[in-house]
Amino acid sequence: MHNVRLLAALAPLVLLAGSSPPADEGPREVVVTNFPETQKISGAVTVERPVPMTRLVTVKALVTPGGPANVADLTEGSAVDASGFASATLSLAVEVQGSLAGPGKVGAMLVPDQSDVLAALRSYGIVQFPLTVEAPVAPSPAGIHQSSSETKRLGFPKYRVFFYNTSPRTSEATLYVYLANS
Repeated sequence: MHNVRLLAALAPLVLLAGSSPPADEGPREVVVTNFPETQKISGAVTVERPVPMTRLVTVKALVTPGGPANVADLTEGSAVDASGFASATLSLAVEVQGSLAGPGKVGAMLVPDQSDVLAALRSYGIVQFPLTVEAPVAPSPAGIHQSSSETKRLGFPKYRVFFYNTSPRTSEATLYVYLANS
């Protein structure tokens, strides 16, 4: 019985998807049909602007040396509003200031911007539910390094960015967060 209802509900959509209006035709009238009570629509239905499917957020910071284990060593960046998005692809670009004698890592952690999660981080040094990305750094003529891009499933609407740097040199880090609905 459910399959018949589903087919009946989707048939008009399939027919409409195959027919597109001519390019010179203006706006078309749309009719909203109410379905069972659980899907009842009332009042005016408007969409003020297109619903964003993706957004790129960039967070930059000058990151001093310090590992991820000590909260005092973390460099705090800005917040990332991920409301309405399902996933984020994280990419980290790093420019080391000066020359390196040995390898290290520069990383970014996105920690949920929730009061209890941030309290655990700041009071006890416990990082809960982080989304992380790391760029390995090593001696090189240009001092420019990058991470692999990593796609993560989002679990919270807002994140706070924290950077760390295990190399002995200050580095300029740029975190690219590509938010998407897929």
